[in-house]
Amino acid sequence: MEKRWATRRPVHIRVDVHYKDMEIVNCQTRDVSLNGAFVEIKQVQPVTNAPVDLLFRVGDASRFTKYKVQGKVARTAGDGIGVIFNEQGISSFRTLRQLLQG
Repeated sequence: MEKRWATRRPVHIRVDVHYKDMEIVNCQTRDVSLNGAFVEIKQVQPVTNAPVDLLFRVGDASRFTKYKVQGKVARTAGDGIGVIFNEQGISSFRTLRQLLQG
């Protein structure tokens, strides 16, 4: 069972998933916390415990900022993956905190 130290909130953010030599683009988060996220993926899904990089695209389609967060797959489901974040840079942490507060 996945143990969480932070509450996940429903937040929809565009995200690309980098797994091995693959880039799975145009995914979306279902929920996010300071230590993880559930990412809806319709294509190939990484396996449990696989390292992944998430590239969040925050903003509108014409003007957005990218934030890269490294993590590992905690669980898989038919419609996506649960990811636990590795330690993040202060900029990514602050961005996630702002998204979760507002």
